Amino acid sequence: MKKILIFTLCLLFPTMVAMAADQCRDEVFLRRAYLTVTGALPTTEEAIKFLDSTNSNKREALVDELLDSELALKYMQMRWGDILRIKSEFPSNLWPNGVQAYNRWIYEQLLNNVPYNKMVQKLLLSEGSNFRAPAANFYRGFQKRSPQNFYANINLLFLGNRDCKDNGYLCFSQVKFKSTKEWKEEIVYLDIHKELPWQRIVLEDGTALTPKPNNDWREEYVAWLTSPKNRRFAEVLVNRMWYWAFGKGIVHEPDDWHKGNKPSDPQLLAELTDYFLKNNFDMKLLMKKILLSEQFNSKAAPEGFYQPQRLPAEVIVDALASTTDIWSTYHSRVPEPFTYYPPKTRSTHLGDATVSSSELELFGKVSRDVSLESQRNNSITSRQLLYLMNSSELEQRIRKSAVLQKICMQSGNVAQLADAISLLVLSRRATPQEVALYEKHMQQNNLPLAEVAVDIMWMQLNSNEFLYNH
Repeated sequence: MKKILIFTLCLLFPTMVAMAADQCRDEVFLRRAYLTVTGALPTTEEAIKFLDSTNSNKREALVDELLDSELALKYMQMRWGDILRIKSEFPSNLWPNGVQAYNRWIYEQLLNNVPYNKMVQKLLLSEGSNFRAPAANFYRGFQKRSPQNFYANINLLFLGNRDCKDNGYLCFSQVKFKSTKEWKEEIVYLDIHKELPWQRIVLEDGTALTPKPNNDWREEYVAWLTSPKNRRFAEVLVNRMWYWAFGKGIVHEPDDWHKGNKPSDPQLLAELTDYFLKNNFDMKLLMKKILLSEQFNSKAAPEGFYQPQRLPAEVIVDALASTTDIWSTYHSRVPEPFTYYPPKTRSTHLGDATVSSSELELFGKVSRDVSLESQRNNSITSRQLLYLMNSSELEQRIRKSAVLQKICMQSGNVAQLADAISLLVLSRRATPQEVALYEKHMQQNNLPLAEVAVDIMWMQLNSNEFLYNH
């Protein structure tokens, strides 16, 4: 491949988002929405259907379709798995069967669109077998199983508080663990008769709790935490979902709320929180509102609001796989519930941070060792660029791609070839300027159409337009 020549063409791609109006182009919105909601590229057929649609309301129709999709459920499950640290081995040590059960529980909450406050209540009031009461894995996933550590993580996850100094941890001092005769099963239970050292528990905001003897002391705290009156609880989730859509929170970092870290747009945060509370903690409706906002529909910076962000490791790896239809294989070091994952399993669907690959590690797969959003590093590195430019493995995937071979067979000229590859890789049609450059490259180097196809796909996979959600 004429890599040096073709690589110069990559410089064209960042300009493709420019347009006269404030709103981004349809092809930009299409790709942006798919990647944000599903972590996957649209298929060629899906791209053509949206781009050719004359429906004036097609963006909202697309958002509704995506939010109801299986891919969206699995991608949101991955996001929750990241912050809940779902991992079979160290440091969470949930074991593969526990991981599978926990992921299924999250999936079912999302599938049934359980209100956020109800979902958190189920999570924090859970008890029972890690296999049969999956939410109980929340308490098992801590290296240090102490009430103080449970409470610190609850404050971090649901209130964005990294430094809680009140004695609310006492509400979780009844939580205990015991093993059974079943392999790797563990029961989370409550020492219901434990004596409370204090009669009153005073939280940071001054709220006083009065746990009653022989009751679950968590209940009063969880009721306070998830109440609509506790506005911070709703704000933190609103801000987190904004972060998931834009790569930066209105409060940033999204899990570091304190007096010195003010919202960049207090009015926006207030309006979104009001909407979230008015709609009874409906996470799907909240995400729809964010996706249809002027900010999400704007052009990329510097002309518009949207800040391009490098795709997460799992999304890049899956995109490389879907465009070539040559997929990585995954296996677990622990043979439960299965050693080898089914063929063509997306890395966004693995559900266990212990399962990985050299490609995922290269692009910064999250470790799930902590519950911080900042654990995921989406910065582009020289090693990643060198891999994309020089990897013989990636070149062979492109050359052996049955998808690309089919495109070559169905294309009678460079224009048709460029359109088909661009729709597959970049979710848009090729521009006349690009087609002219490809034709010139073909003529100057006396290349057959099949070799031009390899060069075009390789170049597009190296472009900023592919590597970034813009």
